[in-house]
Amino acid sequence: MKQNRIVSLVLAAALLLSLFAGWAVGEEGSSEGFPDGYEEGTSDADSIVNTTAAEKVILVVSFGTSFNQSRSLTIGGIEAAIKEAYPDYQIRRAFTSQIIMDKLAARDNLRIDNVTDAMNRMALDKVKEVIIQPTTVMNGFEYEKMMGMLMPFADKFDSFKIGKWLLADNADYDAVAETMIQHTARYRADGTAIVYMGHGTEHEANDTYAKMQDTLIGKGCGDYLIGTVEGEVEIEDLQETLKEMDVKKVVLVPLMIVAGDHANNDMAGDEEDAWKAILEEDGYEVETVIEGLGQLEGIQELFVRHVQDAIDSEERSTSSTAPAARAAGVTANRIKNGTYPIEVDSDSSMFRIVDCQLTVEDNGMWAVMTLSGQGFSMVYMGTGEQALGEDESSASIFFDNGERHAFTVPVEALDRGLDCAGKSARKEQWYDHMVVFKSASIPADAFAPCQIDVSMAGGSGKASVHSPAALIYKGGADIAEIVWSSPHYAYMLVDGEEYLPVNAEGASAFEIPITLDMDMNIIACTTAMSAPKEIAYTLRFDSASIQ
Repeated sequence: MKQNRIVSLVLAAALLLSLFAGWAVGEEGSSEGFPDGYEEGTSDADSIVNTTAAEKVILVVSFGTSFNQSRSLTIGGIEAAIKEAYPDYQIRRAFTSQIIMDKLAARDNLRIDNVTDAMNRMALDKVKEVIIQPTTVMNGFEYEKMMGMLMPFADKFDSFKIGKWLLADNADYDAVAETMIQHTARYRADGTAIVYMGHGTEHEANDTYAKMQDTLIGKGCGDYLIGTVEGEVEIEDLQETLKEMDVKKVVLVPLMIVAGDHANNDMAGDEEDAWKAILEEDGYEVETVIEGLGQLEGIQELFVRHVQDAIDSEERSTSSTAPAARAAGVTANRIKNGTYPIEVDSDSSMFRIVDCQLTVEDNGMWAVMTLSGQGFSMVYMGTGEQALGEDESSASIFFDNGERHAFTVPVEALDRGLDCAGKSARKEQWYDHMVVFKSASIPADAFAPCQIDVSMAGGSGKASVHSPAALIYKGGADIAEIVWSSPHYAYMLVDGEEYLPVNAEGASAFEIPITLDMDMNIIACTTAMSAPKEIAYTLRFDSASIQ
């Protein structure tokens, strides 16, 4: 214990020194409460966070947890496995939950970087090769949030690569299912159901749970069920399914990287709304397994493989960085003045937006969004901690919209994860959420035609493209019209996809999807020579020039 306290103090001192060196430490946070059942002190695995100079770094990005023992076994276990597999790389840590980072700083004097601070730190350390490995189960809101933070740093290193989330392809589902089955094999018996609890999300990535359920069934594991705290299959749905099974005992296991608040309280807690209590009330014998996926060797090995896949991938491949471009969003200057109905995704069913009207006027946006009930009295576009810091003067107070509460809020951008805190009308406490205003749900003709500066490198230097280029926003993606200085281009290849000319006469013109503020490697086929020839070019689009 004393050693752990020393480690914590050393880390805190190192980060204090980093502040004087010009390193920024995030100050955002939330006042949302945490359970008191945590272990005292910090774990040995926390010492893996390294802030000394290095040429090659693997940054492991996790949501985080304030449960120290689980953090040591899960996040720390993943980091340790990666460190053992890649001894030539320095391993660093970042969390995406500012709530958890603030909690650890206040409670344990343990300071962990958020993604932006971690990237700034590496840039100042003059790191040359960077690999980002997320530990998210899926590519949902947290993954998109991470990608949005990473995008501004993509061109600041000699090599910049991003590993995939846990369940990225069919092979991952198969490997994780086998690990789940092996991990719980000792509990399988006649009359027993093994129920995994996932978090759940209103993001389209929520389909991950259904696909994993299908994968388990395909392996002959009909005694395995997957439900979520917030999602399509909740405890009430599981109760109905269990009634149809000849079951006397239920084993509850978290389908989450860490065994934190949800596992200890929503799943295994003694409160009447905990899954354990609900199922015991139904007459089942219930056993709980408080072990996160991250502490399982099979899961750790899968993340190690994803790091290797990133190492083997092309430099700054557009396929891996495209989500970052989408996460940057579309701003008001690209939308015509007017009011439009718009769909809004939320990271929680407890903060569900059932109707929203977006107004765009003179390069500004705001929205009137109606929640599903009357549980929140105020809404603030930011974190709860920020709302408190501004004395709540900038928060939106509800007005009645039928039997629901509605709020008028500023909107920074569409298609970008935005912090949105709601103040509980009953508990008088702020709760942090994330929302996404979806551009695909407003009329296509709402987007104004724009132009963007484009520069090109590569080839012989004889060819060029017109700048500025016409820019449109369609289907959640930026599309640029590339007009060449020659009429002799037959096709372009962008991320392996072939694009044909959109005109029959004059200089060759193509409409291609683009990423902003980073080098795009493309291929263009010219027919001006004796035989068609593919030539490699690099295009770069400057978002600051959009008008």
